[in-house]
Amino acid sequence: MDEMSLYFQSTTTRLWSPVGQTPSVRLAPQRDLGKPRFRGRDYAAFKCPLHSEHKGYSLVVYAHRWQCFGKCHAGGDAIAWVQHYHRMTFHEACERLANGNLPQIESVNRTHRTPEPMAQPPDTAWQAKARHIIEEARDRLWSPEGQRALGYLVWKRGLSEKIILLAELGYIPGAPTAWREIDGLKVPCGILIPWVVEDAVWGIKVRRAAGEQRYQQVSGGNIRGCLYMADRILPRTPLIITEGEFDALIAWQVGWDFARAAAIGSASHARIDRRWYGALLGVPRVVACMDADAAGAGAAAQVAALSGAVKCVQVPSGKDLSEFYQLAGENTVKEWLQTMVNQGVSS
Repeated sequence: MDEMSLYFQSTTTRLWSPVGQTPSVRLAPQRDLGKPRFRGRDYAAFKCPLHSEHKGYSLVVYAHRWQCFGKCHAGGDAIAWVQHYHRMTFHEACERLANGNLPQIESVNRTHRTPEPMAQPPDTAWQAKARHIIEEARDRLWSPEGQRALGYLVWKRGLSEKIILLAELGYIPGAPTAWREIDGLKVPCGILIPWVVEDAVWGIKVRRAAGEQRYQQVSGGNIRGCLYMADRILPRTPLIITEGEFDALIAWQVGWDFARAAAIGSASHARIDRRWYGALLGVPRVVACMDADAAGAGAAAQVAALSGAVKCVQVPSGKDLSEFYQLAGENTVKEWLQTMVNQGVSS
């Protein structure tokens, strides 16, 4: 291999550090495909031309890599894009980029980079109030007035009573779009999903029965950057990361004997705070199973950028793991998850 090829090969890596010099991938696909259909803070989504996609926007371009979450599952860096899209060899792609077409290099001065402070849970006063709300909601869920909500969790979501109890799910009665004030906190009416990690209450999400925004939060919480069920991650045990909390609970329920599960809570919360990196370091492989839409694909790309141990997958049917569970049943979902975990890291 000649000197130029060796140079470009040295810039190709699956793990992209947020500091130092790394090739920016964004310019290559956007130059070939034009304006993206969807754009987030850290990603852009296109129809994938590599498998002539007609429905959906499964090609996601992140800052330092691109990935198709659709039929072809292709992905890589700027050189890989030129290889796939222009049907070139590695050497030809390097020469094309070297001849004035190399995407810009982003340089960050290590000595002047100030790390962001680690995420912290709300203060103890807020947590005390939140714990009271959680206890009240839990009692109401198992009371006669909570039977409809409990039925939704069991029959619609497929959760066992054991998982519902372990997750401390609860219910605040009221109109679908109503709010209640409890201990000075504004609480949406609906099914409560507590984010209790490492014995701290980081926040409380509520799944409403109706309304444009089905998921709301109790005022004062801080779940951005947090990882739902992070304290259940075990070293040397595979991890399934989902977008929604109910998806993570399903993964935990069906895969308890071969994996652990966690959730980011929302596609807009895909940046996992460094507070949880220590727990993730001991995980041999991570399966990122986000929702089957553009936002979910963008979230998967962000999670994948954390480590080469991440394998991004989409459910065979339905929008997310919960819907797949409803359509296919527990045995099929368990078999599929076990297969995804055992396949390890995709190349």
